[in-house]
Amino acid sequence: MPVGGPPLVVKFGGASLANPDKVVADIRALRRRSRDVVVVASARERVTDLLYEALEHPRSAAVHRRNLAEIRRRHPGLPLAGRQRLERLAGLFARLQATRAPDPPLADRVLSQGERLAVHWLSARLGEAGIPAVPVEADHLGLITDNAYGASCILFDRSRLAVQRGIGRILRRGALPVVTGYFGRSLEGRVATLGRGGSDYTAAGLGALLGSTRVELVKSHVAVLSADPRDVPEARAIPSLSFEEAEELAQFGARVLHPLTIEPARTHGMVVQVRSLDDPTLTTTIGPARAGRRNRAITVLRPLRLLRLRVPGGRQRPGIVAEVAQDLSGAGVNVVQLFTSSALLCLVLAPESVAAARRALAPMTRDSAVVVEGPFQVALVTAIGDGVLNDLDRLPADAVRGAEGFSATPRALSLAVPDRRAGTVVRALHDALVTREAP
Repeated sequence: MPVGGPPLVVKFGGASLANPDKVVADIRALRRRSRDVVVVASARERVTDLLYEALEHPRSAAVHRRNLAEIRRRHPGLPLAGRQRLERLAGLFARLQATRAPDPPLADRVLSQGERLAVHWLSARLGEAGIPAVPVEADHLGLITDNAYGASCILFDRSRLAVQRGIGRILRRGALPVVTGYFGRSLEGRVATLGRGGSDYTAAGLGALLGSTRVELVKSHVAVLSADPRDVPEARAIPSLSFEEAEELAQFGARVLHPLTIEPARTHGMVVQVRSLDDPTLTTTIGPARAGRRNRAITVLRPLRLLRLRVPGGRQRPGIVAEVAQDLSGAGVNVVQLFTSSALLCLVLAPESVAAARRALAPMTRDSAVVVEGPFQVALVTAIGDGVLNDLDRLPADAVRGAEGFSATPRALSLAVPDRRAGTVVRALHDALVTREAP
């Protein structure tokens, strides 16, 4: 690593790359303040969606031609290496057309092309502005992940030496590494993506591997708000969050952060700053909890489905929860939330998991007289913040009334409510826990 200390890692989201002049100016200012900077780039806006569409129509040459032309249009002025990437993408589309359905590693290869194109395109723009930039593809760098294609996790011990050596060589030359977000290389040696929004996770992961003290996530006029402004127009920016609050926000549907972003930051003692490229006043700093600070944010996770299991004997039947969990796990079904009472076990699931869940539970309904009701359309509305349990008596009755389930932890109060009422419940909780607390 360079002698000047650990670098600053800065990630630019796809929407922010829509204004390359602002990005270049931002990077120039960062390099004046910090001796060493590492940039992480997402795919340009809409490119990942176009790649997903190609995967959804693997045999359609017409869709592939149209999407390839649009992807090419979104990367003007590509250098030779970038143009070669476009040719490889055309070859991957041809492979898709020869298959009935792509396997997960092939799908991840296709999906990684957006970030690969972005780093070549952005590096060329930076070079034109006099900033020596080197495009770096994370799998070639040696960012190693597990084999969970589509939702992989970074393996830090296996990645550390290669990442430090590769990035260190570039920084010692006085150049700027521009690294692909969103994917790495699996233990099998294949491309493995980290899930939608995974470039945030890449940035935090690189920061941890390089010993950084701060990672910046640059969005386009996006902040961490007290609620989604589409539900609550008066939602306000949150200036600071604890690691735990930010993690809960990401898990419960705040799409401004990838759910795995916070863990490497907390483990390695890094501050994460989420800031807007368009509005410097929109900044949220994520770090250790501080006594006396009160944050409340309301999230909504939807669409979801709820299954009610009526269990003879209820909780008096030993091991019932474990039995249900084992059956669902064996069928590859993820439970978003679980609510229990003396007689009921309520499972909140993604809509696409319902059929598999019912099949997995069929032996219980046949052999143990368990009755499965539903699915019911629900949304999970959650109030998040350190010490939120102290707000239990402030939950408005109208919001709680009609809820299908309720759970409480030290930082999250969750209500499963009928989907049609989700917006009303979000606004009621925001009014009670955020607006009325305004100074």
